[in-house]
Amino acid sequence: MTIDPAAYFNNLREKIEVLIKDTKELINQKSINPSSMNLDKLRNELLDLNAMATNKIQKDAVLQLKKEIGVLDERVENIYLKRESGKKHDGNIAFKCTWNDEKYTAPCSEAAYNSNLVEGRSWCSNKLSKCRTYTGEVTLDNNPCYESIALKEMYFSAGWDVSGEVGKYRKIHPAKANRLAILTTRRPYTDEKDRMIVGILYIDQIIDDTETKIFGDKGKSIAIDYSEIHLRFWDYYKNPNAEDSIFWGTGMFKYLSNDTVLTMLRDIGKKFNRTGIDAKIVNQLINHYEHLNA
Repeated sequence: MTIDPAAYFNNLREKIEVLIKDTKELINQKSINPSSMNLDKLRNELLDLNAMATNKIQKDAVLQLKKEIGVLDERVENIYLKRESGKKHDGNIAFKCTWNDEKYTAPCSEAAYNSNLVEGRSWCSNKLSKCRTYTGEVTLDNNPCYESIALKEMYFSAGWDVSGEVGKYRKIHPAKANRLAILTTRRPYTDEKDRMIVGILYIDQIIDDTETKIFGDKGKSIAIDYSEIHLRFWDYYKNPNAEDSIFWGTGMFKYLSNDTVLTMLRDIGKKFNRTGIDAKIVNQLINHYEHLNA
């Protein structure tokens, strides 16, 4: 029996709509862990629905559902932020980076760019983004996106919200010098639980003139080859008051304790030693954090 593509599209759309309704009720009850799991399901099913969309009506339906899921993401993120407000932070941060298959030293490939579009990465789809027409070597002052220079220049930024008509700069007030900024990402079409650590910036300087800009010390920062070293971010980080919840949401960064960073560094050191990678810088960072925690 031949399956009508339009009927299949409508069935999946209705399934997503029901799951959105259920998730709204869970968020109203502040049931964060099941809400987070539902949001992961919604994002995956929306990718499937987007792949089926062949006409304007279907594509508009996908866009509307994407907006509704984005609103739910923000509501859950706000609950997390309220739980973190007023807490003392150690100055370490973790960034949510868009996927880059050039190991964060150059603009990504066409395949990576297209997958980022499908997953709704805001800067990739923004009309101001010029990455597909960019030529030449990327530098700190000349680049199409932060991901293209992150591990070449050991630099990242809080960026700015490009979802509205007017961009709003983001700030990271608790970030401190002589602490770490952890760069994380997900491969295309993978679950949030598979988010991996791809780099560590030893924060040398913070500039807060517009968005918060993080400059890493190149002599103390580390690029992690994710094709050889597999480090899952969620093996270390736990959401406040919802430790079983694997959820990042719409925010671009999270705050890490010194204890969490030290555990992470010790595991990186072990993996470097096992694979024959020079662990000198890692060991120096471990000593630094052991001193901080003393």
